[in-house]
Amino acid sequence: MVDRGANGGTLGNDAKVIFKRNKTVDITGIDNHELNALPMVDATAKAITDKGPVILILRNCAYHGLNRTLHSAGQIEWYLNKACDTSMKVGGRQVIKTVDGYYIPINIIRGLPYMQMEPNTAEEFDTLPHVTLPQGGEWDPTALDHILTDDPDSVSKVKREEDQEYDSPFNNRGEYKHRESVRAGVAIDNPTGPPSEDPDDIEVNLRNRKIKVNFHADDATREVHQAYQDGSNLNKIFVYEGEGMPDDEVETVEDEEDETKEDLEANTPPVETKSKPIDCSKHRRHFLHVPVEKIKRTFAATTQNAASVAHGPKANQTLKSPNPALNIRQRKEAAATDSLFADVPAVDAPGCTGAQMFVGRMSLLTDCYGFCSVSEFPNTLLDNIGERGAMDTLISDHANYEMSARVKDILEALVIGHWKSEPHCQHQSFAEHGWGHVKSNLEWLMTFLDVNPDCWLLALNYVCSVVNLTAEKVLSWRTPQEVATGETPDISILLYFMFWDIVFCARHVNKQL
Repeated sequence: MVDRGANGGTLGNDAKVIFKRNKTVDITGIDNHELNALPMVDATAKAITDKGPVILILRNCAYHGLNRTLHSAGQIEWYLNKACDTSMKVGGRQVIKTVDGYYIPINIIRGLPYMQMEPNTAEEFDTLPHVTLPQGGEWDPTALDHILTDDPDSVSKVKREEDQEYDSPFNNRGEYKHRESVRAGVAIDNPTGPPSEDPDDIEVNLRNRKIKVNFHADDATREVHQAYQDGSNLNKIFVYEGEGMPDDEVETVEDEEDETKEDLEANTPPVETKSKPIDCSKHRRHFLHVPVEKIKRTFAATTQNAASVAHGPKANQTLKSPNPALNIRQRKEAAATDSLFADVPAVDAPGCTGAQMFVGRMSLLTDCYGFCSVSEFPNTLLDNIGERGAMDTLISDHANYEMSARVKDILEALVIGHWKSEPHCQHQSFAEHGWGHVKSNLEWLMTFLDVNPDCWLLALNYVCSVVNLTAEKVLSWRTPQEVATGETPDISILLYFMFWDIVFCARHVNKQL
């Protein structure tokens, strides 16, 4: 049943438990009737959608094991799903629209909305697509609190807009779906294009090489970053103090006689989840039996994101997080970027006539990636993120291709901020200073070794490699690679080989002939 009077889900006998959490809750109904110390579990169930049968992933549910599962409409909608539980006879839609684009029909019986579910089999779990309704992590019902009656402009705020289809820029494996196809390039005319005059992007002040950023109040990237930090803070998870999960495993109730529509309970009391702080004494065996106070401090100083991953008894049933940000390591610094353009296509790439440079703001780590068209900027951004990790903030100029919708999708999904220079003020970008250093070394190298012009991209990558392995005074005489990774690099390859060296290869003789 889908209930807007419930602020948390309660699992019945129409789903299958796959994971039990280390916490319990109390459920309060009408006349303060309570169900005490119900274990919190993750479960799966088979349901019918517009695209055929699917496996529903139900997380953070209190396990009761009797009657129908009670779904909290507010909890479902908090994770961007739409629970339209109003009867069609009064203009409703009777459907749950998931963020993945599935439509789950709702039946209205005796005035109450029900979602048809049944426990799935192991084969169905392995073959059918998975759809997550409530997400993992801590569910706090007060996140939905909003007093509308105190708002003098409440009438205009309750007006609804047309539903919009959401097409995630990432596939089920967390890979970006809209990478630009590489085309053999020619000379690029007006590569930067006219500067963007978006008022949300021009509140940036750079003075004396110091970056001062004033985020716009409606900056979507900032909101996503804050939401991710709040959702990842599992220190807010609560359980009963002094009480844990029962020693015996939670078992699902065996199939019973199917209930008829007339036998369904006409009125289900609203439920409320009560919680208490984590019982750190239960985790002493995981921390060499140190004092409880020390474990409390450890929980406060760390995250426990793996606790929100639902899984089954088999390794192949482990569910990968649908959030790409959880599958990418963090770089822990801002990175500036700028585009470079050449007069001739590069010999070692499919006609690359330009390169995208990324410079670490603190480590000075420099990387360059060739491209045939400026529309390939999302490709180079993903390549740098895959090699070095997701930067805290991307610093760029006001070029349109560096602020496209695809770039914003990547930055928001990976929780990366975006700082832009003012229009027509590209010199404010930190990457301009990094390019000046790299350019002088590149010109010297190609002139000194008489390098062919079409080998400019090879020479550029070599210069970046040497710069990354050269100690700098501003880094306390440490190399950029060490500052970025924390590991002392080995420079033996620079001592034995140089760019444009002649290499002699022995001919292979087939002695079998």
